Amino acid sequence: MLELLPGLTRIYEEWAEKYPDVQPLTIQFPARESDGEGQDKGGLDGVLAYPLEGHWLLVTFGLTELGEKTSEEPRVSGSGFEFSCRIPRGPEETAVPAWILRVLHAVADNFLAGTDLDVGHWILTPSPLGGEHANGDMTSLAIVPDVDIAHITTPNGIVLFFQLVGLMSGEGQDVQEAGTSSPLIAVLRDRDPKLISDPAREAVRL
Repeated sequence: MLELLPGLTRIYEEWAEKYPDVQPLTIQFPARESDGEGQDKGGLDGVLAYPLEGHWLLVTFGLTELGEKTSEEPRVSGSGFEFSCRIPRGPEETAVPAWILRVLHAVADNFLAGTDLDVGHWILTPSPLGGEHANGDMTSLAIVPDVDIAHITTPNGIVLFFQLVGLMSGEGQDVQEAGTSSPLIAVLRDRDPKLISDPAREAVRL
């Protein structure tokens, strides 16, 4: 059972301290295939979705060690991080939009395929996030420490939380040309301390 896994329990506990009156939805993904030699290929096990006022908070689980310790590095749990993301939520919205789940899956899969991902990195894509036409010009992502919880300690080692922040196409191009996302993120954080990935927001041009 997921609730008996010590690594996942610590993730639940930490976010429960931050949002004690909010019960998250637990979205489990289908069991992963093995690599043909009996070893599972890694990837996301699921997402915790917190229905907060005005936005969804999504927190992944599965990139770190949720059950018993299996890696040789005692200080770090699994990959060392999980992803978070915040997207707009309507007042009566009770289901998590499928497109953000596709985004989280795709980013995790890219990491597991060998793409180096860390705070300060960005991901440029040519189409709206999650393949969702309604996301319009929001096509890219930047990675920052989560605005609420940057890291926790679990029985299996430290876990960082990397927040994915949606960027408009022009913003992504500016970040690429500048070689850093820091100035843009500073402006976005000043506008919205939670760094919600809102496709309807006004684009920033530095």
